[in-house]
Amino acid sequence: MKKFKLPLLFVLSITAGSVNADALGLYVGGGSWSHDPTGTFGTIGDDIIDVGSDLNYKKESDTYFYAAFEHFVPLIPNIRVEAATLGHSGTATNLNYNGISVSGDSSVNLDTTDAIIYWRLLDNWVNFDFGLNLRKLDGDFAIDTEMVSVSETIPMIYLAAQFDLPFTGFSIGGDINTLSVSDVTYQDIRIRAIYEIGVLGFEAGYKSTTIELDDVSNLNADLEFKGLMLGAFLHF
Repeated sequence: MKKFKLPLLFVLSITAGSVNADALGLYVGGGSWSHDPTGTFGTIGDDIIDVGSDLNYKKESDTYFYAAFEHFVPLIPNIRVEAATLGHSGTATNLNYNGISVSGDSSVNLDTTDAIIYWRLLDNWVNFDFGLNLRKLDGDFAIDTEMVSVSETIPMIYLAAQFDLPFTGFSIGGDINTLSVSDVTYQDIRIRAIYEIGVLGFEAGYKSTTIELDDVSNLNADLEFKGLMLGAFLHF
C-alpha cells in the first residue's frame, strides 16, 4: 500500500486547495501595454477603412491599473477591478465615413473598466479561476469632424490559470475575457511571467485584444491590438 501514499497525498492537497484559498490577499498594480493595431472599421454603407494603409496607425503604449481582493471563504467570490486605456491616431484622405467624404486627423480610443467576480477552483501550485466580468466599454472612432461613439456594458466570461514554480518566486500564468454573441465578438488574452519578492511583484508578457462589431451603433469593425506588456504590483 505504500506505493499509493504520494499520489493520494497529492490528490488530497489539490482537493483541499480547491475549497479554500490559502489566506487573505490584496493585490494593487499596474503597467504599460505596447500594442500594434491591425484590421478594419467603417460605418454602414461606407468605405471599409484599414487602420494601417488608410489611417497610418502605428504602435502605441497605454496603461492599465488593477486591484484584487482574495479570501478563504467558500462560495463567496473574489473581486478584481481593472481599468485600461487604448488609443491610436493617424490621418485620412478622401474616405467615406458616417455618410460623408472626410480627410484629416483620425483616432480610435477605447477605455475599459472591468468588475470581475471569480471563484478559485484550484489553489495549490496550480491555480485556476472561473468568473464573470462586467466590462464598461467607452469608445470613439473619429475621422476629421465625424465621430461614432460606442458605450456599452458587456458581460464576459473570465478564466485564469497560474502555475507556481516552488521556492523560486516565479510563476507563469494567463487569463482570458471573452464574449461572442450575434453582433459582437470581444476577447482579451494575456500570457505573462511573474516574479515576487516579499510584497513586491513584477510581470511581463503578451496581450492580444480582438473586437468584431456587426452594425453596433452604425459601426462595423474587425480589429486586433497586440503586443508586449510590462508591470509591477504589491501583494499584501
